[in-house]
Amino acid sequence: MRPLTQLPRHFVRLEIDIWVSLARALTRRPDIAGGTPIRYAGAVSAFFWAFLVISAVEIPAVHLLIPWPPVQLIALILGAWGLLWMAGMLAAHHMYPHLLTDEHLRVRYLRRVALDLPLADIRAVRNDLRAYDGPKTLQLTGLNDTTLAVILGSSTNIRIDLIDPRTFHTPHGDFTASTVAFWADDPQTTVASIRAAMVPDRAA
Repeated sequence: MRPLTQLPRHFVRLEIDIWVSLARALTRRPDIAGGTPIRYAGAVSAFFWAFLVISAVEIPAVHLLIPWPPVQLIALILGAWGLLWMAGMLAAHHMYPHLLTDEHLRVRYLRRVALDLPLADIRAVRNDLRAYDGPKTLQLTGLNDTTLAVILGSSTNIRIDLIDPRTFHTPHGDFTASTVAFWADDPQTTVASIRAAMVPDRAA
């Protein structure tokens, strides 16, 4: 659990990330320089779009139902802020995909979580659909907590086994793991692309 003293800083950073992501989406500048994007937003896009449509209908409806102008204004401001915030969250999932370069795989979640895996350090990669409990985006799992899962929609579908354990520094703390699991919208193509980029004798 995140210490209470860190919560204000966490929410401020999240708010900044949301607005930066929305600005990137409006200017069509996804953060994909130097690599091939691996998309993961498909797992949650339907939820965000449903929320946005419902909110777009709800804002004028609430405005008509409330008879007091000051309350109408407050409701309008809160409704518009919520609509833009969720649009920013949707944008963040699209603007910061995983990235595959000639030298490493970067597993990401939104703007702040990025796990850099040198391709030379990867022992094996495979499809592996798994479900998880709890709200945490990052979880250490396994009998000895050796798998670091970057969870989306309560699931991961790709598993990366490393030659040796690595320590990853994240906004949620430091995690040491020998396996990394994450979600990709097209897992078969993703696994094939990673294997093609790996050292030949480790691509199987």
